[in-house]
Amino acid sequence: MIRYCFFALLLATACFLACSDDIITPENEVRDFSRLYISFEEYGTSSVGIPDINIRIIGRADSVDFDFDETGYVSQARGGGVIYFNPFLQAVMHASYNTTEQRDSALYVVNINNQAILNNSASMSSPFFKKIRGLTYHRASDALFVVNSDGNRSGIFVVNRPTSVDATRKPFKQFFTGDLPMWGAAYSANRLFVSKQGENGGIYVFEDIATRGVNTADSTANISPARTLAIEDARNLHGIFYDTLHNVLAVTDYTDGQTVGTGRILIFDSFSTMISNQQITPTRIITGPATMLTQPVDVALDTRENGQYLYVADRSRRILRFRLSDNGNVEPEQNLPTPGTPVGLALDTRDDSTLPRF
Repeated sequence: MIRYCFFALLLATACFLACSDDIITPENEVRDFSRLYISFEEYGTSSVGIPDINIRIIGRADSVDFDFDETGYVSQARGGGVIYFNPFLQAVMHASYNTTEQRDSALYVVNINNQAILNNSASMSSPFFKKIRGLTYHRASDALFVVNSDGNRSGIFVVNRPTSVDATRKPFKQFFTGDLPMWGAAYSANRLFVSKQGENGGIYVFEDIATRGVNTADSTANISPARTLAIEDARNLHGIFYDTLHNVLAVTDYTDGQTVGTGRILIFDSFSTMISNQQITPTRIITGPATMLTQPVDVALDTRENGQYLYVADRSRRILRFRLSDNGNVEPEQNLPTPGTPVGLALDTRDDSTLPRF
C-alpha cells in the first residue's frame, strides 16, 4: 500500500508539471537571474557585407549595470521581428520583421546552452508566416501559437514540437481569423489574448485555443474571438504580456509615434476578473513627458515573486525600465539608448519563486 501511494504521488507530480500553464522554469535549472533578449529590425545596412546584429542581450536586466552584453548575436531572421522565450523550449523563437522590401516567411529557433550562448538551430517555413506579430507557447501540448496578421491571410497557426522542426515542417493546425488587425500574444488557461489594433483597440479573447479541432482533410478551421475586451481611447496597441502568477496584464499603446511622452503602458491588475467583460479599464497607465515613451512596441514583466521591473522596447531607439508599481508621468528607472531599432522583447527570469507550488 505504501509503495502504491508513493508511485501515485509521483504520477500526480508528473501530471502537475505537464499541465500547469504557470510553470516558467524547468527542474534542476533554478538560478536567480533576469536576462533580457532584444530583437532589432535592421537588415542589410552595411555597405561591406557585415551582418546586422538582430539579437542583443542584457545579461542581468535587474542590476544597476543596465547595459548590453559585449557581443550581440545574428540569427537567420532577415531583420528581427517578434522574439519569444520559454525555458522549457531552451531556445529563443525569432521571427523576421518583414517589410515590403524584405520578405521572409520563416520562423527561426535559436538554441541557448547552459552558458547562455546562442546557436542557430532549426527553422520552420509557411506561406502564412509573412507577418508574424505574436508568439506564445503551451507547454502541456508542446505547441507554439503563431499570430500572423496579413490581411485575408491572417490567422493563428499551431506548430507542434517547435524546437524539433525543420524547414519543410508546416503548422499542424491552421486557424484563419479573417482580416483581424492583430498584434502580440499571451496564453493562459486555454485562452489566447491578442491585441486589437486601430482606433477602437482592445484585447481579442480566443477560447479553447489549445484543444480546438480542425478539418482532418487540410488541418484548417475558421476561428473568431469569443469576445473583444474594448479599451477606451486605445489607438495603436502592440506588445502584450500576461503575468499569470501576479495576475497582471500589460500592453503598449501609442498615438503618432513621434511625440515624446505620448506612448503609454496600460496595466490591468487582477486581469482575470475582467476577462468576461465587454470593456476593460486600465488600473494604471504609465505615460507623460517624463516617461520618454514615444513608440513603445513591446513590454515584458519580471514574474518572480520579488520581481521589481517592467521593460519596454521603444522604436525611438531606447530600452526603458520602470518599476512594476509605477503609474502616471514617472521617469524610467533606466533609459538605455540602442544602436538599432528595437522591436521585440523576451525576458527570462528565474528563482525559487518561479518553481511550481504543491
